[in-house]
Amino acid sequence: MAIKLMKWLHQMRRLIDGCILLGSFALIQYSPSATIAKINKNEWLLLAVLLVTWYLASGVSKLYKDRVSNKYVEEIVIVFYTLFVQFVLMVALLYVGNAKIAILFLVEILCLFGVLQLVIKYVIRKKIHYSFLNDTQLSQKLVIIGTNESIVKLHQTITTHFYYGYNCIGYLSENDFGINNLPWLGNPSALKEIIDNKKVEKVIVSLPILTEEAVRFYLETCDAKGIKTIIVPNYYQFTSTSFEVDQIGLIPIINLRALPLDKFENKYGKRIFDIVFSSLFLLFIASWFFWLVALLIKLSSKGPVFFVQERWGFNNKKMKCYKFRTMHLQKDESNVFAHTKKDDPRITSIGKWLRILSIDEMPQFVNVLMGSMSVVGPRPHVTPQNIEYMQKIDSYLLRHQVKPGLTGWAQVNGARGEIAVTQDMQTRLNYDLFYIHRWSFWLDIQIILQTIVNIFKGDIHAY
Repeated sequence: MAIKLMKWLHQMRRLIDGCILLGSFALIQYSPSATIAKINKNEWLLLAVLLVTWYLASGVSKLYKDRVSNKYVEEIVIVFYTLFVQFVLMVALLYVGNAKIAILFLVEILCLFGVLQLVIKYVIRKKIHYSFLNDTQLSQKLVIIGTNESIVKLHQTITTHFYYGYNCIGYLSENDFGINNLPWLGNPSALKEIIDNKKVEKVIVSLPILTEEAVRFYLETCDAKGIKTIIVPNYYQFTSTSFEVDQIGLIPIINLRALPLDKFENKYGKRIFDIVFSSLFLLFIASWFFWLVALLIKLSSKGPVFFVQERWGFNNKKMKCYKFRTMHLQKDESNVFAHTKKDDPRITSIGKWLRILSIDEMPQFVNVLMGSMSVVGPRPHVTPQNIEYMQKIDSYLLRHQVKPGLTGWAQVNGARGEIAVTQDMQTRLNYDLFYIHRWSFWLDIQIILQTIVNIFKGDIHAY
């Protein structure tokens, strides 16, 4: 039932968007309060072109790819990207066809279409999530084949993110690991019988070592039953690694350390975005807002407005990181670094709110404009932290393969705040490496949007 429901919803997405586009066109074209010139003929031709270009653009952006496991913010980014591609296609077609249609008319249609589409997608998304939360029969029955560690991690993820649409009914392994709330279904060799008896709809294989014979067994068994198989050779091995397939002569090779930002166009495109974004912020917001923050800091405690701290940036180079001061001046002049903790007595009354709203980080837009930082990237750590964790965590310094950022993938996923144990920093590193190896312009936009959402929504780890 779950698979049929998801397929139906997947097909309906295209139909619903088409209907929304029709409605947007009608509202703009026939609205009595419209302030722009409307088209008086060939309405149906323009509507047909709008529909065709939308579905062409959605193919470019992969809008209708299964995104059940992605955040709504990513859906927003992809919709805007699709609208941009559609706009470019429409303008090109109108120019070639010498059509006399006001660009503003087209912009109004696409803007209304985008807003209505996002609202309806949000409502449908919440409805689906509610259905999955309250009726596990709607979810796909899934079993995991793996080790104790990988099974526990996958089960926790699936349980937490119930809206993925999976209902983990048990696991297969050589031994019963006694995992809480997850039954052991038997040995992996009994996969065929388990699929039949439990009506399994998806299988995840997460083992550290998989022979060709084992892979063939799992794939053939699942294929014979018409269900999908997800193979994870090593649950942690490739979580932060990107792949680039190339050739030496006729021999295929895989480059495991190919970084998107190694490419000229990506590196300089990101730099141009940083310059434009930081310049606009400093010109239109910092020019007046920083004076207000400075006044509040001066009124709340003695000391300078800004706090300058040494941190490590791109390629482990040391840099000066600028922040608004949020702590009282310390009488102890020793240079012993102390992690910030929740309800830290060193934080001033105004400093608490500056941290919660991430306003204390805003002076780093100067770092971005100067080129030592980027708007998005791994957060820069102070020198004592780098020295401490480069000795505790393998591959820790790989996070410095790109410029540090004002905000990052780790921060929008809740990996911020106090570092109580080494695993806290390991989690941040995993997010940072994921970002580095899977960077894209649209991922940066998604992170920026999610950062803004988190500021207004509040983050329990911001202190």
